Amino acid sequence: MFKEKPVISNQHGALAMAILPFIYAVIESGFTPLYIFFGLSWLFLYFFSYPFLSLFSKKPTERNKKWAIIYFVLSLLFALPILYSNPTILQFLLIILPLGLIQIYFAKQKDERNLWNDIAGILTFGIMGMAAYYLPTRQYNIEILLHPTLFFIATTFYIKSMVRERKNPIYMEISIAIHLLLAFTYSLSPMQAVFFAYLIATVRAIIVPSFGLNVKQVGMLEFPIIGVFLISLIW
Repeated sequence: MFKEKPVISNQHGALAMAILPFIYAVIESGFTPLYIFFGLSWLFLYFFSYPFLSLFSKKPTERNKKWAIIYFVLSLLFALPILYSNPTILQFLLIILPLGLIQIYFAKQKDERNLWNDIAGILTFGIMGMAAYYLPTRQYNIEILLHPTLFFIATTFYIKSMVRERKNPIYMEISIAIHLLLAFTYSLSPMQAVFFAYLIATVRAIIVPSFGLNVKQVGMLEFPIIGVFLISLIW
């Protein structure tokens, strides 16, 4: 079963987006061994989404079916200690499931790059971060959802302006405008480190489009930007 190459998305930037809210939650709430199980369960659930959604966007293949099942089973196994410890965490499924249906819809339409589909994914990442924070604290922390979501929406417009919509100047203008608006907003808040992170991201959104980078280079550049943002959140 495991001799063939696993089905894994090559969108490494999306994986970084999925992990950041979880790491943010772990640091804000304090580490507990249950986070090992939560992190692995969430990782395999993320891996599951690619072959699963491919069943709707492409002609279903036995390989995608098999790996979707493998990832889902692994995610479920690692989730069992979490559900035993705190079964009320299942309440977050009430939000995640509708977001998943949105992604299935766009997969069926073969329009996975749609902005609303991107936002549904970003919200899912943030909700999982909130769930992680809730696990040991049994408290809701909207900031775990809010700050990464705003940053990733701004990043999404930037990425679109660099890749799929590079010939559409409106996306670059929106990208710069959102970055400037959020930088200004955080400049008025106590979160000055986040304001500094937005300054860096804004400079990137303004000058990098003139560099003529390819898709891989654009993606690689996002890792240090996301790293700076994470550091700013926990500063």
